[in-house]
Amino acid sequence: MKRRPPARPRRARPAAAAPAPVPPPAAGDYFEGQPLRLAPGSQLLLDDTLVEDRWRLTRELCPPDKHVRNPVLICDRPWEGGVISGVTVFFDESRDRFRMWYCAYFPFGELPEGTGRTCVCYAESEDGVNWVKPLSDRYPVGRHRRTNVVYRSACPGDPYAMVSQVFRDEADPDPARRYKMICYESRLVGGKPRRGVNLVVSPDGVAWRLDGAAPILDYNSDFTNHVVFDPVAGHWLLYCRPKVMHATGLQWKEYVTPGHPGGRHTSRRLAVMTSRDFRTWSYPRTCFYPDEHDTPDYDALSVFRCGSHFLMLYVAMQGDTDATKELKLASSPDGRRWERFHTRAPFIARGPAGSWDAGQIMRPATNPPVRYGSDLHCYYTGATKGQFDWHGEGGIGLVRLKPDRFVMQAAGDEPGFLITREFILEGNRLRLNTYYRKSKDCLHRLRVAILRRPPLGGHAGFRTECEGFGLADCDERLENAMDWVVTWRGQADLTPLLGQPVYLRFEMRNMGLFSFRTPLER
Repeated sequence: MKRRPPARPRRARPAAAAPAPVPPPAAGDYFEGQPLRLAPGSQLLLDDTLVEDRWRLTRELCPPDKHVRNPVLICDRPWEGGVISGVTVFFDESRDRFRMWYCAYFPFGELPEGTGRTCVCYAESEDGVNWVKPLSDRYPVGRHRRTNVVYRSACPGDPYAMVSQVFRDEADPDPARRYKMICYESRLVGGKPRRGVNLVVSPDGVAWRLDGAAPILDYNSDFTNHVVFDPVAGHWLLYCRPKVMHATGLQWKEYVTPGHPGGRHTSRRLAVMTSRDFRTWSYPRTCFYPDEHDTPDYDALSVFRCGSHFLMLYVAMQGDTDATKELKLASSPDGRRWERFHTRAPFIARGPAGSWDAGQIMRPATNPPVRYGSDLHCYYTGATKGQFDWHGEGGIGLVRLKPDRFVMQAAGDEPGFLITREFILEGNRLRLNTYYRKSKDCLHRLRVAILRRPPLGGHAGFRTECEGFGLADCDERLENAMDWVVTWRGQADLTPLLGQPVYLRFEMRNMGLFSFRTPLER
């Protein structure tokens, strides 16, 4: 039987091209009496941002499934070294294929003639699993006249270029700057090579050039420097290392000198900068640092917008011991204030002993998850050993999950309830992403009511359920459903409530809820 091909992948919408039509008010307005104005898209229920109250529900992390073919890409060319330390993947509709940029790294030993300690390489795929490495004569390495290297630093004395992120900027009017790369590399500052964070641009993602007369950051920012556009605030966020202002105050040279108090603390945390024009940036302010329940180091991250939230996949490293790493999840309403998942369980865990990613989940891909059919594709780099032993073999892996299914509010045998914060209903449908726990012996239930608040001084006898939209009116549908259209006595139309401030109350039993949407449909 001929196998039916998956649905055509959909390229993630470029961050700069998706402004919110109705910006939500400042956070303080809600507590001054104003209902929320929801951002477009999915409303995730993974933290307390949109939750007014809940009862007998547990937030459960939903780790993605690792692909059976992992790693899907390895270092198998002489010019690639032994380590892959960064990756960006997205689907390019204009080329009808997945495109990947990754950093090949020579941590030790002699370098091949004509290359640097790091270089940026390129690969393509039709399905996101099977990859080819197109060769060109753009950057020959030693006797290899044709390679898949697409960028390396030309800085004399320190030819170092590590890709942090590649993305298409649809908002840039200059087609020669359509593709942008955030690159941690060396360039001359005051006549001397200095490593920093730079912007590199390209018309096609293959022919790259260093942009601007100066770096974005002129200091060592040794992790996945990463940008994302905030469509609500209308500015770019750039995540990086902070500079001097950290607890011990030690610099790198002091850190490697024995006897200094504070041990090896060297800004192993994350800061954020903002810009509206991608040229002028605010001063980096710390937004994320290891606390009492996490590892002592944060080593890399990827941030992307998912409906109501920014999500962060961050690498937690055991730097005090063997430098093993795992990937964890945090969420934020604005990209500045972050909440880690409460159990600190890994979102992508290290593999079993002897596997290709047993030592570390090194870095998440710096792009948003790629929609392919009904799945999201997420990529990451891993290695057999921890960071203190760079000789471990590794590669690029793939995990898959369903849209919005990062964390669910889950109910057990006893009924659980959740009520959202009050918001202005700007759509005429309610769509849910739900999970059904299959069991013959369990009772299942998921119902929704739409509520209105009683006025102060008028609570007695006030009916909070909107007429016709109560729990008893809701039609139950017990299944795994990523797009369940809720109906009340057979009717899905919410037009009578359009523009009004409302709450949603969910009642669940042996089911889970990931997110909801309130689209405006014909």
